[in-house]
Amino acid sequence: MVAPAAALAAQECLANGKSYPLGQVACLTVADKSHLARCEMVLNNTSWTKIQDSCPENTLAPHPHVTPISTPAPSMVPTEPTEN
Repeated sequence: MVAPAAALAAQECLANGKSYPLGQVACLTVADKSHLARCEMVLNNTSWTKIQDSCPENTLAPHPHVTPISTPAPSMVPTEPTEN
């Protein structure tokens, strides 16, 4: 008996509602601090890996390989589950 092959999910990182393929670099902003990160595989999962403590100045303008993202302010995150 042969076990069916598991369907693999697309190997992409998610940030700010967008998908980024492996190897993609983006300027991530977390807690008002920005850093350059690359989408990589870590223990069979996609993950953002910090590659530089700050973002190059040219990443502030739209760029095909570097996209600034941010996280919501703590006051914007609900403390109770919300209904969709």
